[in-house]
Amino acid sequence: MTLEPVVIDSCVFSQSTDFIYWLKGYHATKIISSITYAELQVYFIGKKKKDPTFFDSILKRSRIDVQWFRKGEALNTAYFGSASASFAENFRDFMIGSHASIAPWIVVTNNIRDFYFLGERVMLPNEFKNKHDG
Repeated sequence: MTLEPVVIDSCVFSQSTDFIYWLKGYHATKIISSITYAELQVYFIGKKKKDPTFFDSILKRSRIDVQWFRKGEALNTAYFGSASASFAENFRDFMIGSHASIAPWIVVTNNIRDFYFLGERVMLPNEFKNKHDG
């Protein structure tokens, strides 16, 4: 089985912590968007009163890289947004999903419907784990 590169949505870090630990043994490219990184640092620094290194250590332990939002992702976001009537409400999802706009990238999220614009390339954490466990 080919290991798909994966983009992890922010909700997975708070709702599926066992999946994040499982990712340590998943040997394909694993990223979060710089948008997700900012969202999660706000969560950990602001709500959980953690030092910024706390979240960085989670990423390091699970071997997850931060991918910057670049011109290509911005253009993909514009395409997704121009096809939607709800850009203002969903722009962060479009921005995060733009990192997975080309197959075989997969977005792992607990909010499947937020990434409707990616079609089949969106999975729940347990679906993704079960697919690659065996």
